[in-house]
Order: sequence, then C-alpha cells, then structure tokens
Amino acid sequence: MHLKKIKLHNIRSYPDTELELPLGTTLLSGDIGSGKSTILLAIDFALFGISKDLTGAALLRNGTTNGSVDLHFTIDNTSVTITRRLKRGTSVTQDYGSITIDGTRKERTATELKQDILDLLAYPPDLLTRSTSLLYRYTVYTPQEEMKYILLANREQRLETIRKIFGIDKYKRATTNTETYAHNLKTTIKELFDVPTINILNE
Repeated sequence: MHLKKIKLHNIRSYPDTELELPLGTTLLSGDIGSGKSTILLAIDFALFGISKDLTGAALLRNGTTNGSVDLHFTIDNTSVTITRRLKRGTSVTQDYGSITIDGTRKERTATELKQDILDLLAYPPDLLTRSTSLLYRYTVYTPQEEMKYILLANREQRLETIRKIFGIDKYKRATTNTETYAHNLKTTIKELFDVPTINILNE
C-alpha cells in the first residue's frame, strides 16, 4: 500500500491543506502542537471512520460545521481515493462519503466504506466485530501514552500486543488447544491400556 496524497478540510488545526506523500519514507517534523499527529489521525479516519477512540468532535475544527478528508493511495496496482466527511449538528457525526477505484466513483455510507476498506486491505473477518483501526494504530503509528504502556507492560502483555498487531494470536490459541487435546488423548490412552492385572494363585 502506497499513500500518495491526503487533503484535509477543517480537520483540527488544518482549514485547507494538501500533502503529497512520495514513494519511500516520509518524515513528519515539527514542534509539539504543529499538527503531526493530526495527519496520522486523518489517515486513520479516512480508512476506518470515527470510533470511541477517534471521535468526530476530536477531528472537526472548532467553529466549523463540516470537514472532510480525502486519502489517495495505491494497493496491488489499484488506484484508490477515499473521501470521508464530518458534519456538526447536536454532535459531530459522519456524513456520506465515497470511494473511487481506478476512476470509478461510488457514494457510500460510513459502514459501507468501512467494509470496502476491509476488503481492499484483506483484513481478517473477525476484525469486523472488533476495533478495526487496531492494526493501523499499532503498525502505522502508536500514540505516545500507548507506546509507554507497551514498554512498561510485563513480558506476556507485550507478547500479546505483538500477537494482535500481526494477527498471530490465533496461533497461540491453536497451540493451547493442541496441548489440551494431547493431554486428554494421553489420559484416554492410559485409561484404555492400564487394565488391572489379575493374579491367579494356584492353591
């Protein structure tokens, strides 16, 4: 996946900004509060929409009634543009957005966009019922407080986090289930072949 361009309209400190992302490594540099994290949060929003961890109110610029993020990227030689919009009413909610794949544009609801992205990125189906931005948050960027939590956690918690990041937690379950099955099998074999010996004494 190659992120090519992101356009922000009324997203936090950015009234109207367009950022080109060249192929290779991009370094976001600036003072605290200059808007580095906003770029990363906007990518998160474009891909997965708002959530309990990333609310519309936290994204929409103060004093504005609407905002949007346009994210342009390529994946497997396919050109994709995602547009997500925010609108302010009694609260800040997601408005209709769109996805454009190789020049073909479709209007989509927030839920439909989420499904489209999961399909494009080939995310595991079980992520539909969990926090879909988990992989993004831990593989693309990790908020400072969460990074501190990972570093200070005990060994098993760190391993569990890594398993979730790379989708290998299921292998731990498979190992545990295999060990349980092997133990039960050994017990069954022992019960089957441990036949009491009857000693017959000739008197």
